[in-house]
Amino acid sequence: MTLEEAARQLYALPPQQFTAARDALATEAKAAGDAALATSVRALRRASASAWAVDLLAREAPDDLVALVALGGRFRTAQADGDRAALSALTRERKEALAGLVARARLLASDAGRPLSAAALAEVDQTLRAAVADAAAAAAVRSGRLVRALAADGLEEADLTDAVAGPAPAGVAPERLRAAAAPAGDDHDEKGGGATGSASGGGSRTRDREAARQAAAEAARRAAEQAAVDAEREADDAEAALAEVDERATRLAHDRDDVLDQLRRLRDEFAAAERRSAELDDREKFLTREHRRADADAAAARQAADRARAALG
Repeated sequence: MTLEEAARQLYALPPQQFTAARDALATEAKAAGDAALATSVRALRRASASAWAVDLLAREAPDDLVALVALGGRFRTAQADGDRAALSALTRERKEALAGLVARARLLASDAGRPLSAAALAEVDQTLRAAVADAAAAAAVRSGRLVRALAADGLEEADLTDAVAGPAPAGVAPERLRAAAAPAGDDHDEKGGGATGSASGGGSRTRDREAARQAAAEAARRAAEQAAVDAEREADDAEAALAEVDERATRLAHDRDDVLDQLRRLRDEFAAAERRSAELDDREKFLTREHRRADADAAAARQAADRARAALG
């Protein structure tokens, strides 16, 4: 396993799974005897929400990103040529392409169970605009290993410092991914140290100070790394708790919808029963009237028969 392969595997995961998976890969690499790879893997940082969504696009919609990169090339050519008509047409095309990709990123993130906030969607749009404006930013976007959002206005190159995990993608100069080294401070011998013994003592003290400084810096770096790991784990736990709450809220909403559906059905059934009851009441009243009329007719017929028999006797 290479660092690039590990990074591709990790940044394909939902953010809440990143830290545990990264630590597992680092442990696996160390167990395999590759301590350098283990250290490099453990140093990988979790992607921001917007960068993770752009990485989703790199995996799920690579052809659309290729089209966006090609559009960026044509856009930069039109800018260099000062072709206003072409720029006007390309601006409209860029607007449509960006809107489509941002919408696709939003859908992919939702399908993955990690809906994007409005701020994250704005950063997705900003990053894709940087890919149009800067060819190196486009390569970073297509790598699928983006760690943070990018920005470029077409006048200056995008800042790619620490923006891509693992080795530099093709088309990106490695130095653009690294922060500039801080200039080393000049060490001076103590005043009046013209003698050889004094110069030697001063050099020794300088080396001791440098060693102490490096040791302190290393301790601070390790403490910062541990703090970052702890913070990531806390963030993972918080996001896992949030995901659980979201899932419970979704289930509750579904249960509520089911109850409302049942209530609507019961109301419909009750209304139908009331209508049926009213119909039966009407029929009962009609039959009661018919019964009374029939009874009266029968009584009258009986009286007529009695009178007829009396007349015969």
